[in-house]
Amino acid sequence: MAGVLLSGAMTYGCQFVKRQRRDEILDHVKALFLREGPIEGAWIEQRPAQYSDNQRHTKAYFGGITRQEDDGLQQYEFAADTATGELLDVYKI
Repeated sequence: MAGVLLSGAMTYGCQFVKRQRRDEILDHVKALFLREGPIEGAWIEQRPAQYSDNQRHTKAYFGGITRQEDDGLQQYEFAADTATGELLDVYKI
């Protein structure tokens, strides 16, 4: 019984840390965009996915930011490393 409880607590703890890390990454990206002006909305995917470019292959969280610019609402997507939180890519949609 204790093993089942411990296993459940560890699983919950890992999920909490992942969610907290994901939220920290989103907060960081939002802060970067807020330096340039207000944002309208932001999102980040629940589960990481593979990210590859010419320099690395890693797991990343993908997300997006919407903000008001001179020509109206503009959307951006980003990829951030799951382990370090490093912003790997940002691009306008």
